[in-house]
Amino acid sequence: MARYHINFRQGDKINKDLVGIDLPSLAEAFEAALLSLRELLAENIHSASKTPVEAAIITDESGQELMAIPVKDILPERLRK
Repeated sequence: MARYHINFRQGDKINKDLVGIDLPSLAEAFEAALLSLRELLAENIHSASKTPVEAAIITDESGQELMAIPVKDILPERLRK
């Protein structure tokens, strides 16, 4: 298993996952990031956040970016602009 970190970009800030999670593959890390991103976006909407989440960024243990998931990619097609 590899350790993945799921970080979130909000405006100019990156909220880093300092602990990480052990998962068998990047595909599983993607699914975990997607779930977390949806939950965080829902919280941002509920609280009318001034700086909503913009993306989830998956990194490896060394901090190298493996994948980024922009919020617009998880929105229904009609809301993407």
